[in-house]
Amino acid sequence: MMPGNKPDFLNYIIPAFKMWQVKPLQALLSIAGIAIGIMGFVVVVAMGQGAREEFSRAVGALGTSTVIANSTSSDGLPQLNSAMLHSLKKLMGHELSSMAPVQHEYRVAYNYRKQQRTRLVGTSAAYLDVFSLAITNGRFLTPYDLFHRQRVAVLGEQTAMSLFSTTNITGRVIRLGKEWFTVVGVLAADNLPTLKLSSYQVPEAGHSIYIPLTVMSNAPVDNLSFSNLLLKFSDEQRIPAAMPLLQRIFGASRFAQQKLELIIPYELLIKKKQFQGLLEIFLLGISVLILAVGVAGVLNVMLVSVNTRRNEIGLRRAVGATRNDILQQFMVEGVLLAVIGGSLGILAGWALGGVVTSWFDLPVVFDFQTFLSGLLIALLAGVLSTIYPAFRAASLHPVEALRS
Repeated sequence: MMPGNKPDFLNYIIPAFKMWQVKPLQALLSIAGIAIGIMGFVVVVAMGQGAREEFSRAVGALGTSTVIANSTSSDGLPQLNSAMLHSLKKLMGHELSSMAPVQHEYRVAYNYRKQQRTRLVGTSAAYLDVFSLAITNGRFLTPYDLFHRQRVAVLGEQTAMSLFSTTNITGRVIRLGKEWFTVVGVLAADNLPTLKLSSYQVPEAGHSIYIPLTVMSNAPVDNLSFSNLLLKFSDEQRIPAAMPLLQRIFGASRFAQQKLELIIPYELLIKKKQFQGLLEIFLLGISVLILAVGVAGVLNVMLVSVNTRRNEIGLRRAVGATRNDILQQFMVEGVLLAVIGGSLGILAGWALGGVVTSWFDLPVVFDFQTFLSGLLIALLAGVLSTIYPAFRAASLHPVEALRS
């Protein structure tokens, strides 16, 4: 760059790396501090995004008026039966919009040479309404299927693709264990996330197969036993008042012996969201502290750079460089240091997000805004840590700088 010419930002990029020759270890530690701080920041932002998306999808699928009666008996015996369903219809039928008994088991599904161990869900037609599921092909179970013990099956989309490589399979047959079933429908890709509600695990709709509950048991249709009962109230405000009545219908002794529990998914989702919010604040605080250490490290390196390069600054001023030229030079050096650390931190945060998801079962969602916010924070850290050293370098008098 010739003296007096307008400084070009790109002309400072390569010379900026000379700063590392002054204190290379301190420069690397400063980059590490910025990287760790940005890594923590982007992971926290991604966790928050994941939690919000999971909450929205779960509430959209489960609604705010769902109650789950779940069997927790250690002996594995079902604690609910058809008599309880009749009592519910008689006493609370006007308050309930849907009731779906559920029994789970695992079987191997076969289609020619393809096979897959899958979760078998024995239920009724109301299951579709409780979880707000949609059909992409065919139909779901009907009351006729239950009453007449029809050997029909509805497959989740992923299961259908794994066994048949297509979802257009209405009328095809499939073997579940030793029994043959006719496929009558395929569920559309669901928005229901994998949820653990107390001791109840919401089945993954896309990887499950649904059959009539009556086919799972040899008991009479009006004397079935099952492990779970899904209840959907017409008004969510009726749930608190209905809980004592539900306990009496299901048998208070079962709750006293901890063989049954009543789960309100919306309340558990709210508590989980609050816990994740507190966790995000805690992790964000740690990230800010680490980022502050990184900023202090960059500030220290830049101050050392200014002190050791006074002669260079004086020489540049003597041949025509303005204060603005010196200011831009040192600003580019410091910001470049922070951007390198921030970029490494974003990549490390993306990798750490996968670990958080797999180890701690917390939803982590990275999107463009997450990466952009991490980069902007790194830029801001670079500016804050460099602005004082840059002004100090620009304010040096040429003669005094040369004498040093």
